Amino acid sequence: MAYSDPNPPMRTALPDSGLALLTSAVTLALTAATATAAPPVYRAIPIANAVGPTAINESATVVGTNSSPIRAWISSAGAPAVLLPLPAGMASSWAHDVNEAGVVVGAVGAQYSPEFGGKAAAWLPVRGGYEVVVLGALPGHVASDATALNNVGDIVGWSSNGTYRLPVLFSLSSPPANLQATGLFDPQDVNDERVVVDRSFTVKRLDLATMQVDDLGTPGAGYLATAATAINGGGTISGIAIRTSTTCDREAARFSDSNGWEILSNCGPYNGAQDLNDLGDVTLSAQLMHYVRFVDEGTYAIQSLIDEAEGPWYPFSFTGLAINNAREIALNASHPASGFGGAVLLVPIGPEEDLNGDGTVDAADLTILLAAWGRCQGCAADFDGNGEVEGPDLTRLLAAWGGSGR
Repeated sequence: MAYSDPNPPMRTALPDSGLALLTSAVTLALTAATATAAPPVYRAIPIANAVGPTAINESATVVGTNSSPIRAWISSAGAPAVLLPLPAGMASSWAHDVNEAGVVVGAVGAQYSPEFGGKAAAWLPVRGGYEVVVLGALPGHVASDATALNNVGDIVGWSSNGTYRLPVLFSLSSPPANLQATGLFDPQDVNDERVVVDRSFTVKRLDLATMQVDDLGTPGAGYLATAATAINGGGTISGIAIRTSTTCDREAARFSDSNGWEILSNCGPYNGAQDLNDLGDVTLSAQLMHYVRFVDEGTYAIQSLIDEAEGPWYPFSFTGLAINNAREIALNASHPASGFGGAVLLVPIGPEEDLNGDGTVDAADLTILLAAWGRCQGCAADFDGNGEVEGPDLTRLLAAWGGSGR
């Protein structure tokens, strides 16, 4: 619940003791930043008319692809999904990614699926809906796909001549650029620092600004290959580490320059990390279950974090599991009590002290409380309801610091 005060009364100044209280708060904040906190508790918002979510942005805009018919869709903050428009002559589409401006990328096709001769496409927000732009393919090529984009104008993906797929950098205003010389294969994501990661024999990392390429190798002995699924703003990569074994060969993994490859799960035929946010939280699938690994907090089955009052939800499928910085998660799940099965948005349920509604009590909530200090009838920061935001309210917020869930 976001803080609001439609009729702000006159407030008194922060008392002399405020500086000491604020100093204590900052000290506590620094301590709490390294302490283990409880994981969020989530409420589940079914996204009507949708299955197969693939990405989520910081505004909780979710995109994905329905399976029958195969069509790209978009949903805002849990609202029913809306199909993205098709160009004339096209019959199908899919969506892979969405940025903070709401631009969506994927592909469109003349047949029942873009898998057959589809072309890379971008959907641009316009008043009242979306405009679709076909991004084309390399000269002589018969298919293409836009797999990811960032917030600074880069769109990456591949183009195919019918036999081989080549990595490309797409543009809204010029033909695709061939990235084959870099050694990339199947670009999977690109961050705002213009760093691209791929799925090749081992993960390649390409800096579009310098065109420098790094091969990130494997975690070590016993591993055959690696594949990336996402890269965050700090350069941390989520992905899959593949062992030489053929019966239990895949593990969820995370890479950073400081720690190298880290293994996040046991082995299994379908295991792998699906997505990560800028905090370093990772969503992953392992042994037919779906998990989220929160930085400094541990790994939890996603199903176990959904509010019990809503009845059991059962995540399904081995793709999706998109997560943003507010720790909102988009995934497929079923709810036997209601008969629902499809795309779901999971939103953290914050405690009352979570004044900005982001699921965690932190410095942003402290700022809201201090701004409301003094006489403030009806303020959300007036936890005891006495018409004053004062010492006891600050003490209560500090006691809840770092908390999430209910």
